Amino acid sequence: MNPDFNKKTIDTLAKRASFRCSNPDCRVNTIGPNTDPNKSTKIGEAAHIYGARVGSKRYNPNMTDSQRAEITNSIWLCRNCHKLIDTDEQKYSPNILFKWREKHEEYIVLSLGNKTEQIWYEEQSVLIHEFDNYPPLIKRIVIDKPDGWEYRLTAELMRFMNDPIFKKLEDLKGGLYLKHPEIINSTDTLNWIKERFSELTVMTNPAVELMNRLTKSWGIPGEPGNTSEIHHVTKLIKNYLEHVLAFEERIHFVIVSEEYQKIIELLKNLIGSQINKLASIPSDLDEIISLNDSYQRNDINPKVIEKEIIFELPTNWEKDFKREINKLQFKQTFNNKNSPGCFIVLLILFIFIIYIL
Repeated sequence: MNPDFNKKTIDTLAKRASFRCSNPDCRVNTIGPNTDPNKSTKIGEAAHIYGARVGSKRYNPNMTDSQRAEITNSIWLCRNCHKLIDTDEQKYSPNILFKWREKHEEYIVLSLGNKTEQIWYEEQSVLIHEFDNYPPLIKRIVIDKPDGWEYRLTAELMRFMNDPIFKKLEDLKGGLYLKHPEIINSTDTLNWIKERFSELTVMTNPAVELMNRLTKSWGIPGEPGNTSEIHHVTKLIKNYLEHVLAFEERIHFVIVSEEYQKIIELLKNLIGSQINKLASIPSDLDEIISLNDSYQRNDINPKVIEKEIIFELPTNWEKDFKREINKLQFKQTFNNKNSPGCFIVLLILFIFIIYIL
């Protein structure tokens, strides 16, 4: 994929900027007459906010070439200001350039647009207000709505909201931090384990429904997705992951007598290791968007891509769990409703995420 902007993106960007430099300290007109009556003189350029190639100013190695070539990553500048922002990437950071573009588009609509355009802009401002506290790229995706914007918005929201949670799950698994322990005496340990076990039997259920609802929020083929619903579902996913993290922390930071320690070890990372598979969704969506660009360039018919995420128990987990129960001689206390077999049925799940290109 070429990270350079195509003609359609450049033309759209220039028109949205009204052919004026987006630097609020400049705003020079970037198009004018030419001595040739059939031509015009243009001094405006579509500049990359995040650099297009390795070695470019503000280059972000975590972006794909498809993302670098999107209108969301562009700003219209005169040649002088384009050169200026590349002389000091610390001063002219991506956040500054995103803000330049946002303020410039506001300036164009409010000062040069007609009353209808101003009313439309005010309504749009209300709609995107819920994204004010997110990274500027997310807000830009909501405003620009590039091809596949539903997937781009989902990917960036999930990265921003969930990456710290996945990182903390890894830190927890590696024993890299501590919390005040919960001390359970021997007479209460059995009930405590049964309570945690009951939580586990239902904990994967929301993940399935959340993925289904997320897919629906993207809309049916040929129709746009629902911005607010995408935002709502991604927040629900974050809340769900926080609940899983809290559960894992409770298992990791409990103190029980030695006879119950092996049972606790079997419960550690059981749900966290499965939920961690959801961390791949943003990169999966990036790949889908890149494939979509390839299909469009080559006139390939739209198709459905299916993503499968499998929740499964570790090898021999059921056998090891039953063995420990038998050792402790309280197997009978687990009635049929809460038996390990029931837990396995609930934990081995298939989540189908359908991407429509």
